[in-house]
Amino acid sequence: MATFTLGRKFIINECSAEYDWVRQQIEDGVDRGCVIASIQRNFGGDEETAGLFLKIAVGESTPGVLLTHLSLSDWSPCSNQYLESIEK
Repeated sequence: MATFTLGRKFIINECSAEYDWVRQQIEDGVDRGCVIASIQRNFGGDEETAGLFLKIAVGESTPGVLLTHLSLSDWSPCSNQYLESIEK
């Protein structure tokens, strides 16, 4: 698997510019396959990793799924407030 260059800090921040960039492409009607290819070009990773990143951006998955896929098990947010906000 090619190295995914975004770390845990970026992956758990669903308000990051990286996720906004992906969401904007989807809103603009760019084909999901092309978005996945763009993610791979910009951030590395394989097709599955890029697809998981896209799913997080559009609200179809959670950062924990991608972090588990990347074997970054220490992904828990620092505060319970964050956990409460994502459970709603």
